[in-house]
Amino acid sequence: MLSSISWRNKIKTLMIFMAWITKGLYLEALGPAMIDLKLIYSTNYESITRAVSGRGAGGFIGAVLGAFIVDKYEGHLDLCMALGTMICGVSVLLVPLLPSIDYVWFLYILIGCNSCMVNMAGTRIALKIWRDRSSTVLQLLHMGFGVGALLVPLLCYPFLAVVEAVHSDNGNKDGDYHVIKESRVHIAFVFIGLFTCAVAIPFFIFQINDKSSLKSNTKESAPVIDTKEKSIKEIINPATYADGNFWIGFSTLSFLSLYYFNLLGGEKTFATFTRTISVDVFHLDKAQASYLNMIFWLSLTLGRLCGSIVSRHVEISRLITIYVILHGCSLLALNLFGLSSAYSFFALTILIGVTVAPLYPLGIAYGNSLINMTGFCLMVVIFTGSFGDFAYLWTAGRIYDMYGASAIFQTAAVAAWLIAGSVILFRIFVKFINGSSK
Repeated sequence: MLSSISWRNKIKTLMIFMAWITKGLYLEALGPAMIDLKLIYSTNYESITRAVSGRGAGGFIGAVLGAFIVDKYEGHLDLCMALGTMICGVSVLLVPLLPSIDYVWFLYILIGCNSCMVNMAGTRIALKIWRDRSSTVLQLLHMGFGVGALLVPLLCYPFLAVVEAVHSDNGNKDGDYHVIKESRVHIAFVFIGLFTCAVAIPFFIFQINDKSSLKSNTKESAPVIDTKEKSIKEIINPATYADGNFWIGFSTLSFLSLYYFNLLGGEKTFATFTRTISVDVFHLDKAQASYLNMIFWLSLTLGRLCGSIVSRHVEISRLITIYVILHGCSLLALNLFGLSSAYSFFALTILIGVTVAPLYPLGIAYGNSLINMTGFCLMVVIFTGSFGDFAYLWTAGRIYDMYGASAIFQTAAVAAWLIAGSVILFRIFVKFINGSSK
């Protein structure tokens, strides 16, 4: 019951929610600021997106380190939250202040690595505190990310450059602008960085108090932890997480790898270019473009809330199938009608936000219904998702520079239908395995 959770743990949960809000801020700050960073560093979209792809590369490291820390140093999860959040804050603060775009790649490696460790540590803390009701709490934590991403356009808007697109026969896909008012977007990045660092401070206090409490009161109730260490062979054996069934374990981890590779890659590609396309293609001013960016994250936040409600009444395997098909159809509609007018682009952006929103938590929930989603399984999810983020963004900037907005829409649509196809084929495979084992 809620009354059985101490006020201290309720406050800690609130601070984890705040940490997820900062994740939305520093991970999605690029969206509204891409044009400004292009102007600040006098470069092209390919260089910007390749620098930010360091976030995915850092995610590889963070997934491995996070799994190791969660398993080996469970008594230091608050410290992991504090240090990871602090490093992300300092890194994002420096993004627009460096002498060259080449250094930004390293900052995003730090952001990607530490945000993954914050993700895993925060998830583990929430699981320990809320136990049987952790599913609902985790969905609310993921909403925190949407709240942060929703606030980014509002924070950046007053400081964005006022530009006028230079019209050309190629639809301005090269991104040439006449600058009416210089960018001051570094102020927004500094604010986001300082706020993120401020959110990290309470976790240092939690860590100190936890150590003091452990020394003074060893009788406090705590979950029983199995201290028997698994061998390397057991850790990497998929059967370990599927009650001894190798094929269910292996196929589920393979499915989740493909699912999150395309989900994170496609979502980040579309979200990153939403504002840029609205300016380049539809020639919206900075207020209208920022409004569109905000609308996308608002629709994603509301879509995640709706998904958490619907999931109580619909079987998880059926629900994830419905959502991936709806998401694929929304991106198909974007390719057919997205460039016809600004109004259709607005409407389809909202639809995409609503349909993509529940897919991340639904994938975890569906995987957990088939196998035991331990730290190693979460590492696989985060690692492959980070790889998708890295791979898609590494190529997206060049694709946009060469072929324009339609190529970005096509890339996102291919990712969506790869997700839908993998879900449908995997469900057929699971039914076949379960039927043959009877």
